[in-house]
Amino acid sequence: MPTTSADNLTASPVTRGPRRLSKDARRAQLIAAAMPLVARSGFSDFSLDEVAERADVTRNLLYHYFPDGRNDIVRAVAEQAGHILTDDWVTDESIPLAERLATNNSRIVAHAMEPSDAWVIYQLARSSTDPELRTAVDHFVEIVVSAVSLNNLGTENPPPLARVALKGYLGFFGTVLDEARETGTPPELLIDLLGDTLTATLESASRHSPE
Repeated sequence: MPTTSADNLTASPVTRGPRRLSKDARRAQLIAAAMPLVARSGFSDFSLDEVAERADVTRNLLYHYFPDGRNDIVRAVAEQAGHILTDDWVTDESIPLAERLATNNSRIVAHAMEPSDAWVIYQLARSSTDPELRTAVDHFVEIVVSAVSLNNLGTENPPPLARVALKGYLGFFGTVLDEARETGTPPELLIDLLGDTLTATLESASRHSPE
């Protein structure tokens, strides 16, 4: 397991808010409490009692929001990780393309280099065989494919070969970032590498696509 920001985790609870929270706010609080624990310990070994302790709630309340216990929490944190990584993807056409690409790549590189809890959890979900987790991962992959295609091809629906190529590129993207972190490769060296690889990937897909 790669070193994460969660390795510095202490037993202190998540910042306490009002004791009476709305259903959505309470669920969000519990997910926030769980994310560093799941990132640190993995999907199978994190402690439900520690999640409850960090959120300053009882274990019974935890089960009220996540009836299937560990499995429900894993799916919830994987979903949250996907949102954290993809919700702010820049596709505004008023911003120059090079700036959009640099902004998007720099943000994900920062997640990977730390690595953030969201990055660790998402990478764990990518390698999971659980059907629901795989569905969640595929959903967020499609979001990024659509956003990258919109930026680079002007459409959210890339041609079939370009879609396949982009999905492969995203797998390469994640592997490169994890390897760079493990080997101490400076993150500033990755931005151009990833950008050039994306350009070459799409150009190749265009050349080989049927007319």
